[in-house]
Amino acid sequence: MCIRDSLDVLVNAAGGLPGAQPEGVSPLEAVHAEWQTNLNQNLLGAVLTTTALRDRLAPGSAVISIGSIGAERRGGSYGAAKAALAAWNAALSAELGPHGVTCNVISPGYIEDTNFFHGGLAAERRTALIEETHNKRPGTVADIAETAYFLAGANARHITGQTLHVNGGAYTTR
Repeated sequence: MCIRDSLDVLVNAAGGLPGAQPEGVSPLEAVHAEWQTNLNQNLLGAVLTTTALRDRLAPGSAVISIGSIGAERRGGSYGAAKAALAAWNAALSAELGPHGVTCNVISPGYIEDTNFFHGGLAAERRTALIEETHNKRPGTVADIAETAYFLAGANARHITGQTLHVNGGAYTTR
């Protein structure tokens, strides 16, 4: 087994919507739990992972974090955590850029064939999300993977500190 000393690409893709909220707690405790869970899942996981691996990021490497359209649109605690991810990414880019490391966020809209909604996406909501796009189709996992592949490659070395919206134009409709 060969263990490399350096890391070429780090993709922070953990996160998502939290599961069920705790029962039998006050409304204030429930809000605190929701926000803390979203911050842990959608921000702190990326921050801590990147910090743990930072010394292994070689010149020419890329840090890519998965954000969300929810950071700009009605996202509540989830959106706030994803907005904080974008703000942290901008700071990280300023820190790591002089070392030849790029840092970007991919901000998807609705991506079909994922378990993001935990099986709870109603047909009407799915239709509405697709209708918001300019190209009238859901996003795909391949759309996100291809964007990450591009950002990790040599042709994207001057793109850093950015949030790339991969959502079929849905961001611009509201």
